[in-house]
Amino acid sequence: MKKILITLTMLIFVFFIYGIEVNANTDNYQTFVEIMMNEGKLLKNFTEEEYDAMIDKIKNHKFAGVSIYIENNNIDASYISNTLYSVENNGSTDVTYDIEITVETNNKISFNASESLSAQASGTVSKIKGDIGAKCGAEFSTQTTTSRKEKQTMKLVVEKHSRAIIYLTGNLSISNGVAAYDFLWIRVCQGGWEIVKLKNQYSRIEKASIL
Repeated sequence: MKKILITLTMLIFVFFIYGIEVNANTDNYQTFVEIMMNEGKLLKNFTEEEYDAMIDKIKNHKFAGVSIYIENNNIDASYISNTLYSVENNGSTDVTYDIEITVETNNKISFNASESLSAQASGTVSKIKGDIGAKCGAEFSTQTTTSRKEKQTMKLVVEKHSRAIIYLTGNLSISNGVAAYDFLWIRVCQGGWEIVKLKNQYSRIEKASIL
């Protein structure tokens, strides 16, 4: 717990008021403080050698269409999102705060493609995205890509001579790999891709003595 508190404290803003509303930006999973996969790794952590080995899986060109290789398919993961609130109580009595937090309540699907894939295939990204999603069981639509948010209220009691931190956490599933688009047997573009499904999200409180 102490290690988590030290890490999160470096990423916080302290608010010196007794009532506070906090809106968390969870639209981009790449901004999360930490993502812990049960196995495999995120797209950004692939080495050049691993990337080249995956590209070799789709080296045969097509007359036209998308070639897809899946390295990790719907791997379970947990995450720590944004630190929402932190306060220290150096006094000799407990202090109570009224907190309002906004969290995601519906499943949401995020799609990320490497620059080489998305930049060179501006006219075909939607097709590539759709074909990859179909292989990974991800249907891209307004309902799945735009999550509903819900406000929650709580009372936070910060005991004397202690610190409290509130942050968002939850569970994801992650799929990634490489894809290429060919036209007339010519490779138009290729690159890495990643699909992240947000399963749930909730707030967590960590407390520690500051003596």
